[in-house]
Amino acid sequence: METITYQSIVQSTIDTIKATATTEGKWKATGTKVAAFFKTETAFVEVKAQFIADAILPALDKKHAQALAKELPRKGSKEYNALDQSGRDTWEAANQAKKDARAIAHTYFARLVSYAFPKEKTETAPRELRLRVSEELIALIKACQKSEDAFDGIVECIAHMEKALASASVRAYSK
Repeated sequence: METITYQSIVQSTIDTIKATATTEGKWKATGTKVAAFFKTETAFVEVKAQFIADAILPALDKKHAQALAKELPRKGSKEYNALDQSGRDTWEAANQAKKDARAIAHTYFARLVSYAFPKEKTETAPRELRLRVSEELIALIKACQKSEDAFDGIVECIAHMEKALASASVRAYSK
């Protein structure tokens, strides 16, 4: 076992960061190529299965390709029902391996979609506290008015909320 030194940790960190930056650049470049070829996200998603088979699965670990290639009887079929407990455990493990491989392939595809067709970021203006309070008061007033289990003093409570709402609304729109 090699001796770990501070310098080896520093060099390892530098190498990892450079590799991450290189990988990020490759994802962006590939995304640009995908966008140029397919033009729309919909067009790309329509060929998802074929693209995964052609481009993503060959790049994955061999165990994932083997898991996907393995034929399993359908759950509940005669072949499946004929399996003993050990066979069913083996079937479950193989089925889970297939699910894992599909999930990994889907994750890579989704990542490529996100680089090829990034979602537009919309700026949302922060809502004023008064506006939020007004909306909450309106909701509370409506809830109290519709309430079937009204308590003593609910009318006065609604009146106070309406007064607070009027005050908040006047201040909100006067600025």
